[in-house]
Amino acid sequence: MKSNLISRLLHQASFRLSKTGGNKLSEASLDVEAAQKDILSKILHAIDGSLSAHQQDIEKNTSLKEFQQQVPITDYHYWQTLIQKQQEDNKPVLTKHECQRYQPTSGSTSKIKWIPYTQEFLNELDNAISPWIGDMYEKYPGILKGKHYWSLSWVPSDLRNKLTTSINNDLQLLPWWKRLFMAGTMAVPESISLAETSDESFFATAAYLLSCSDLSFISVWSPTFALSLLEFIQTHKVDLQYTLDKGKWPLHLTGLKNINSPKNTRSARILSKWDGEIDAEFTQSIWPNLALISAWDTSSSKIWAAKLHALFPHCDFQGKGLWATEGVISIPFQGKYPLAINSHFYEFEDLSSGKIHTSWQLEEGQNVRPIISSSNGLLRYAMKDQLKVTSFINQCPCFEFIGRIDGTDLVGEKISPEVAIQLINHFNQVDTVTPITLIALPAKKAYEKPRYALLCSEQSSLIEGYTEQTENSLSKRLEEQLCEHFHYKLARELGQLDSARVMIKKDALNVYAQHKMDQGMVKGNIKVEPLITWENSNFLFEINSSTNSKLAAVS
Repeated sequence: MKSNLISRLLHQASFRLSKTGGNKLSEASLDVEAAQKDILSKILHAIDGSLSAHQQDIEKNTSLKEFQQQVPITDYHYWQTLIQKQQEDNKPVLTKHECQRYQPTSGSTSKIKWIPYTQEFLNELDNAISPWIGDMYEKYPGILKGKHYWSLSWVPSDLRNKLTTSINNDLQLLPWWKRLFMAGTMAVPESISLAETSDESFFATAAYLLSCSDLSFISVWSPTFALSLLEFIQTHKVDLQYTLDKGKWPLHLTGLKNINSPKNTRSARILSKWDGEIDAEFTQSIWPNLALISAWDTSSSKIWAAKLHALFPHCDFQGKGLWATEGVISIPFQGKYPLAINSHFYEFEDLSSGKIHTSWQLEEGQNVRPIISSSNGLLRYAMKDQLKVTSFINQCPCFEFIGRIDGTDLVGEKISPEVAIQLINHFNQVDTVTPITLIALPAKKAYEKPRYALLCSEQSSLIEGYTEQTENSLSKRLEEQLCEHFHYKLARELGQLDSARVMIKKDALNVYAQHKMDQGMVKGNIKVEPLITWENSNFLFEINSSTNSKLAAVS
């Protein structure tokens, strides 16, 4: 009872303090040009006199026009040498301020990108966090009544405890007072970041969540992460029941020996009587006070968000804005997803004309690519995301996330993420499978041709033994759908591509996740993309003599 009271008081205090951020966002939305030019001035002051500023030939008094003339549109490769020099010399290079930490992230390959986080950059992130949290408290008051779970970033096992102690600690991203409040309201303690492996952290996370009967809010990035967590609970039911009943970790999880174990005999009894079926009855019995789940719910995440929400009908669901390791673009606020205008300086590439616009020049209906400049020294950094301008809050543009810009082009067929999303939505109507992602498969041998495959998860309604027959039937439909696109059909007629295939796997989501982890990503950060190229992986597309195709693990 005392713990619940303290938690509510901390929530109330956090709510009141976070409302200031919402007020600042509303005020800035009245004059976006002035707000954004002020942000640019702060960024220029932060980098003034640095090696990077010297190379770009810019200083604190550089005008917007000069800034756009002197600094090209960039990507990580453009800044990589300076980032490496800053890491090696352990002194400022990109800005005149010390770097607090380097946050790892992964792109389309296994190469890790290290994004510098200065205190000034952390302040920019907080300028987006505050209005979001304040608005969330106001719109969903039920989250005030219990503990919260925030899954922010996960770090691969081979990076744990090898760099700085803060790399696994997302609370270090927040101001001290937010760290204090969140530490007192967190369902899962930050100490799990000290586990030796990601799998052990995952077990500890599941145990603490199951022990938290007053859980009122869950925030994850990808809904597939939450679904994987539920499947993990299903698979490790016996060990989790033991932990909750005894208050001890299983002996084989040696990496958790220095971390306190949760105990909740009520939850242990629920697990002992549970039939193992993941459904709404189970989630409500374990977390009766859950008021809100926040996760991605647009583009290729839409299907998985719907599945997650169906398992938690007793609580509300809120979509995410666009937030990347490199910076924040949009946040949920007042029922829309406005630009976080008090965070970074933003420009946008119109994907139809190629013209660069500032945020105050945008118009409703435009499809754009965000370009951000931040006080960590990454300037005019082009993101690989497509957004649509949907509306405005005063002068502040609001967006819908459409998908990644990266398309595939094995032989000139020019398949886009939008095409992949259309296919996924089409095959989602089939009651025997759930489509995961469209895969571009380059030829591995001289006598093979590249091809496309739609990876699908098997539904319980698929009659046992009919997987191959269903694959063949759906493959014909997939090929027909793809041939509606001129360049794909031409490539097929010219003999450049082999026929497309549907591949059905019981554990398709895990197959996809393993592929991403092989590329250097970690489970908590994996987002199911509608279109990927599948190469440099342990999984290959094999074709046997009967032309039936499968995803098989290479031993």
